Amino acid sequence: MALTLLLAVLPTRWLGWTGDAADIIRIPIMPLAGVGSRVAGAMRPVNVQRGAAGNVEDLLHVEGQRDRLERLLLQEQLRSAEMEAQLRHIQGLPPRTSSSQPPLLIELDVTGRRPDHPVSGVELHVPAESTGRVQVGDALTWDGRWLIGRITRVSDIRLSALPITHPDVGPLMGVLLPEGVKANAASAPAVRLRQNGRGQLLGEIDRRTDAKIGDRIVLADRAWPVSLQAFRIGRVTAVEDLDEAPLRRRLVVEPEVHLYELPWVVVVGPDGPDGVVQ
Repeated sequence: MALTLLLAVLPTRWLGWTGDAADIIRIPIMPLAGVGSRVAGAMRPVNVQRGAAGNVEDLLHVEGQRDRLERLLLQEQLRSAEMEAQLRHIQGLPPRTSSSQPPLLIELDVTGRRPDHPVSGVELHVPAESTGRVQVGDALTWDGRWLIGRITRVSDIRLSALPITHPDVGPLMGVLLPEGVKANAASAPAVRLRQNGRGQLLGEIDRRTDAKIGDRIVLADRAWPVSLQAFRIGRVTAVEDLDEAPLRRRLVVEPEVHLYELPWVVVVGPDGPDGVVQ
């Protein structure tokens, strides 16, 4: 009993062998977990705002195409602003190459989740085509519009991932785009977001900035691949005054899509030297 108590209080990083033991135990459970996850996804659809008029499938397709085109426009605006900053600092222009090949995306099923906690991680199925191609740090996306998480553990049996609202993912840099106004990422105010551990992201912004509930936050962070820039992070749900900083206000941001709600995700790796996702 004393030995058991001692092992229970030791830091988890000292017990690395427990992860391999857990993988072995999960082998007979993974097929059933995949079936259960798909059934749960069918019974509990993703909570995304949808139109009620006309053909729903056609409407969703058109909305998705519109959002993708807007994201591509924002990516180019962010790239242009970055180049202008480099020129002002006499850093020179980086080589800009293009490729006709589309980015390589891998679709993975969610096989394990905790729907009772907004910052809990998920486990992903390991298909044969992802072996050796998915790495720790790769991003998780949904519907080509939302950035929802990052890979934290890779093994031959399972993959583990955390949502962007988990503190271990780290701060995110984004830009604030007002709702209902033509987006211009180059002149949009930048916001540094940090996780509060309750499924939300917090950021501070100048009081003179016209920030309202419902405004969007999109990714503008050099620590993430270029192909992920302008992906949606979430929407502003509250704007609060700061007693300790009267000239600034706090933004409370919540994702529109949560990782634990999804039946599958798309993994996006780092950008290659020719602009193609590896």
